[in-house]
Formats: sequence, C-alpha cells, structure tokens
Amino acid sequence: MRWLAAHTWLIALVPLVVIILISGYVGKPLNLLKDTEVDYIGKDTVLAMRLQSDGQERAKTIRYDAEMEDGSKVLLYLQKDSLAMPQMGDILLVKTQVERGGRLGDFDYGLYLRRQGIVGSCWAYRRNWQVIGHEEDRSIRGYARRCQYRLHEQYRKMGIDGKELGILSALTLGYREELDKDVQRAFSASGAMHVLAVSGLHTGIVWGIVIWVLTLGGRRKPLYEERWKRWLLSTLIITILWGYAFITGLSPSVMRSALMLTFVECSLLFKQQTSRWNAVLAAAVIILIINPLSLWSVSFQLSFAAVLSIMLVGSKMQQKVVLRGKMWQYIGGLLIVSIAAQIGTMPLTLHYFGQTSNYFALTNLIVIPMAGVLLWLGFSTLAMSWCVVGEWLGVATKWCTWVLREAVEWIESLPYSTTQLSLSAGSVLGLYGAIICGLLMLRGGKVHWWWLLGVVTSLAVIVNFELR
Repeated sequence: MRWLAAHTWLIALVPLVVIILISGYVGKPLNLLKDTEVDYIGKDTVLAMRLQSDGQERAKTIRYDAEMEDGSKVLLYLQKDSLAMPQMGDILLVKTQVERGGRLGDFDYGLYLRRQGIVGSCWAYRRNWQVIGHEEDRSIRGYARRCQYRLHEQYRKMGIDGKELGILSALTLGYREELDKDVQRAFSASGAMHVLAVSGLHTGIVWGIVIWVLTLGGRRKPLYEERWKRWLLSTLIITILWGYAFITGLSPSVMRSALMLTFVECSLLFKQQTSRWNAVLAAAVIILIINPLSLWSVSFQLSFAAVLSIMLVGSKMQQKVVLRGKMWQYIGGLLIVSIAAQIGTMPLTLHYFGQTSNYFALTNLIVIPMAGVLLWLGFSTLAMSWCVVGEWLGVATKWCTWVLREAVEWIESLPYSTTQLSLSAGSVLGLYGAIICGLLMLRGGKVHWWWLLGVVTSLAVIVNFELR
C-alpha cells in the first residue's frame, strides 16, 4: 500500500490503458466507428446538410464542416464563385457523391477521417447546391464557434487585416479560416506551426498572465493564505482558463492543459500536493471518456507526446544544465523545452506531415516570447475596443504580428530549413523505440551499452517498414 501511495499515478494509468485499448478496437462486437457507416457512400445523390463552420479557402474550393440530417458529418468542398458563399448555420441541398478517401502512401486518409467522426468528403459545382434555410448550432461547440467569429470580426474593426488578421486570430482564438496558405507553409517549414494551433502553450501563457495580474506583477504573494481569498482566486483562475478554452473551440490540446491546470489549482485550493503525472493521466482519461476516438486526433497525440517528452526528457536536461543569470536561465529553459518537445513529437510530425524543421530551436526562441506578447496585446485590444485606446492597441498588435510573420518567413528562407521524410506507422513505433532505448542507454550520466541493442533493433524495424 505504501508503494501504491507513492505511485498514485498508476490509479489513472489503468483506466487510461483500458480506454486506449477500446479506442483501438474497431471490429465486432464493439465498433466505435459505427456512426460513419452510412448507405450513401459512393452514390450520386442529393443530400441536405447544415454547415457547422465558416468556409476555409483553398486554391479552387472552399471547405466546410457539414452535418447531415442523420447526424453524420462530412467535409464539403464547394467551387469558388463570385456570388455570395454560404455561411455557418446555412442548410444546403447538395447534389454530390461522398467518398471515403483513399490511401496516401502508407497513410489511410479515409480511416483517419472516420476516427475523427467524419464519414468522408464531397464537393460540388455552384449549380449543384443551393441554400434552403438557416439553423444555428445550439451545441456548446456551436456557441464557441460563433464567439470565435465575433471576436475575429472585432479584430477587423480595430484595423487589423490581411495576413496579420489570419495569424492573430489563429494564435489567440484558434480561428484558422482566414489563414493565408503561404503563411501556413512558412510557419510549418520553420517549426512554428504549434503557435498557430492553440494548445497547452497558449493556455499556459494565459494562466501565467492571470497569475501575474492577480499578484500585481509578482509584488504580492498569491492569495492562498486566507480561506475566502483562496476560494476566490482559484475560482477566478479556473473560470478564466475554461473561458479561454471555450472561445478557442475546446480542442483536445486546450482541454488537456485546462484540465491539468484545474487540477493544480484544486490542489493549491485544498493545500494538497499533486503529482504532475496524476494531472496528465487524469486529463487524458477524462478527454477519452468524453470521446474515446480523440485518441486518433493529431492534436491529441502531438499534445500529449510533447508534454510527456518535456516531463521525461526536459526535466532531466534541466537538472544537468546549470546556467547563471535570469536571461541565460530563460534562454536555456526555452531551448531545453523546445528540444524535449521536438524529440517527443518528431516521429508523429514525420508521419502526418512528412517534414520537420531543422531550425526549431531558433524559431522557438523568437515565436514563444512573441506569442506571449500577442496574447497580451490581442486580448487587451478586444477588452478596450470600445474606446480610442483599443485603436492604438490594434495598431501595436498589427505591427507585432507583422514582425512575427517576417521573422518566421526569414527562418523559412534559410538554407536547409526543413527535412522532407515520410514515415509509416510501423516506422513511427520503431523511431520511438530507438529514442526510448537511446535515452535509457545514456541515463544517469553513464553509457549503458546493453540498451544499444534496443537502439539497433528499433532502427532495423524502421528499415524493414520503409523498404517494404
């Protein structure tokens, strides 16, 4: 019992493993993908569907998330037209054919969509669709998307437009519909795409800002000493965290970080110490209980891979590297976190996106501080949008966003900025095996040569999968 009390994270690990096993089992008698089994796949038909998102512009089409009358979901691509395009909440009658999606090399796109709860994708010419009504989405996510859009439009009213508007809305609100394709390519190639995908980084910055404000810039100690102040402080912080998660669409990465920080606040509230492993595993369990198929979400996988790598690798690196001076400690901390997160996410990045950035450390030294500044400026602009101060803040926010974009595009333009390599699912497991065995081989400051066999075996697995 003493051993179990010292390793309470195992209590959360058991249900997590069970849920993962259930999520991975898609055959009889339990089929978690049954909602994507429909009879209109591959048939020319006329379908009524409601748009659940604003259009995301592509080269020749505009993409929408759409929901059928039976509750199934599809990706709808409409041909661009000079006439007004439909908006979120519009009900369309579309003549089309829904397809599952085939394999892209070793990547099964159709299965990937189904694991997101999406039946497939379809597209239509202008003459093959028409708006027949409008109905607002009354779900929590529907309200969150409308809130995102209104705040996005508020940025526009403050004079922020063009590429800067798309970057700022993605960074602060998780609203990516107006992201320029060239901007996305630059951020992806430079290793800064995680800044445009609202995640635990953003939630952590918001949490830090709230603590900084409530402690008057660190001049006063947190109000955890008196009972009523402790309850007031924790309630306010948790409310702000979940309010931020709401306006950013309740993505798995934001929910994970919001849950973890909620557990931290509750432990401070009740003066109980909590293990960081407990917080991570409990967050994973809750998210997977709500939706077991979140396990197959790219954001879920990348988010937890980054956090676990930072906890396992980053903490060990910080113990070994001792720097003097606050500035060097800050720079060293950023580099360590960047390297640790890259180690944990690189196999998945190569599998899903086929490339990785070679200058990720330099990128993070620039974009992470800039992300904090833009979160400050962005929300201050929205808060002060009723007066002239909001206009001044809007100018400053647009300028800072421009600086961020220029810095990212400069890093992208450097020679050998990316490595192009696509890994199969088996190779991903092999690469993780090589990384784990390599870390075990070097643990404790000594070289444990017997783990070298594990590294070699894992690399052999990768070669075997890639040469098939």
